[in-house]
Amino acid sequence: MSEKRDNEDFFQDYKSIDQCNLDGIIYKVLVPGNQTQNKYSIIEITFPPGEETEIPLHKHGNEALAIQVIEGNFSFRYGKKTLEGNKDTLLRFERDTSHSYMKIGKDQGKLLVTYTPAGLENFFREIGTSTMEDFKKSVALIRSWCIY
Repeated sequence: MSEKRDNEDFFQDYKSIDQCNLDGIIYKVLVPGNQTQNKYSIIEITFPPGEETEIPLHKHGNEALAIQVIEGNFSFRYGKKTLEGNKDTLLRFERDTSHSYMKIGKDQGKLLVTYTPAGLENFFREIGTSTMEDFKKSVALIRSWCIY
């Protein structure tokens, strides 16, 4: 395949960005694994303005994460540590280490998360539009993606 054709395929895939809404938190797949030979994927997580919102404590059995704060203020739990982050903070979370993130304050918050290797973006496609309560009840789905 020519380089020009590769670029056309690459940008065509981005015209239909996948996203899901989980209790008002929007997960938008910006770079799916099929564009990186499954080496990594990038997901933008947008926390709505208003009350503070937390993604509960969990860990990934397959992926390491690099998290960049794009907008807002956050508190991160990573193992036994609590870390604060604001615009341009960059953190790396290794696989099999418990972590959570909480938007602090009333403003919108936005994170850019790179998952290495790719694949977790498919989890977000599967959960679609759910509530956090539904998500917590979906133990089988969660464990099938090595998130526990």
